[in-house]
Amino acid sequence: MTAGVEHASLIQALEHRFRQVQMGMADLPFLNPCLQVQAVGFQPWQSWWLGVLITPWFMNFVLLPRAGESSPEPVGTERAFDFPCGRFTFICGRETGLGQYWSCSLLSPVQEVNSQHEAEAIARASLQQLLAAGVDAGTGSQRAPAPDDRVPPRRALLRRMLGQSTTADEASSK
Repeated sequence: MTAGVEHASLIQALEHRFRQVQMGMADLPFLNPCLQVQAVGFQPWQSWWLGVLITPWFMNFVLLPRAGESSPEPVGTERAFDFPCGRFTFICGRETGLGQYWSCSLLSPVQEVNSQHEAEAIARASLQQLLAAGVDAGTGSQRAPAPDDRVPPRRALLRRMLGQSTTADEASSK
């Protein structure tokens, strides 16, 4: 299977499975009627396909194994992945017709997202930030994230997307 066919097949299976899940949740009050299931920005990253899954109830970073690159893990297993902007913990999941995947919550619930277009923009900006190395505020140069950074990576990621400093969070946690 070529990378393009593998990619398209996995994305199609991911969207199809979560559309099925959505049908079973049709009348639940926490669903955002402005959003639909969509896989955004999936790209090769190490031995994975990395992207964001938008649903009416969450937005998650998702890692799908590339062909022959995955060993089975129990559902619910946590695993840390090191990205250029920091370390994030993903949880193993498994769905019929899709197989094993890893996910990390980006937004949940998604009630404050006003449109599919806004959700797509958040997804793309989040992926860009996830894959961007940290920048030292004092020098403007690239820095590797310190393992003991006091601001949780997801919070820091969202603050960078919003153009907010994480300095206040760092000071309040000391």
